[in-house]
Amino acid sequence: MTRSTLWCALALLAPLASGALAAEHFCGQTTAHPIDKALAAAAERSGGVTVDLRDAQSAAYAAWDKELNRIYAQALKAAGPTRRDALRAAQRAWLAFDTAQGQWDAMLHADQGTSAALNIAGAALERRRTRMCDLSMDLQSLKDSE
Repeated sequence: MTRSTLWCALALLAPLASGALAAEHFCGQTTAHPIDKALAAAAERSGGVTVDLRDAQSAAYAAWDKELNRIYAQALKAAGPTRRDALRAAQRAWLAFDTAQGQWDAMLHADQGTSAALNIAGAALERRRTRMCDLSMDLQSLKDSE
């Protein structure tokens, strides 16, 4: 592991270990999202053990993915027939981007040893979290325009 790779891994793990993610506000809210709180608590309990951190990331990824699907379904319904196809196209494009970015992340972090899995999963987790925020704001805009 190179020195720069080590620093990158430490930088990505530090917020998890310190619980900083739990203090981070989600999508303009005044508090952290419950998924972020659960991830921070699990990361704290892990004691920095890679496999336990990955388990925590996997649980958070599944939770964000479920939440993303729930909000997407609500947005589709709220979009109505005139805007539904555009939302579907946007979501399909995002999914293609997510897949391609995941492949790039795997290549980018391939030489980082045991921290590679954490870095790749952390990036995927953040993409889900960001998309969830975007769709939540879109849904709110649709509701506000009714």
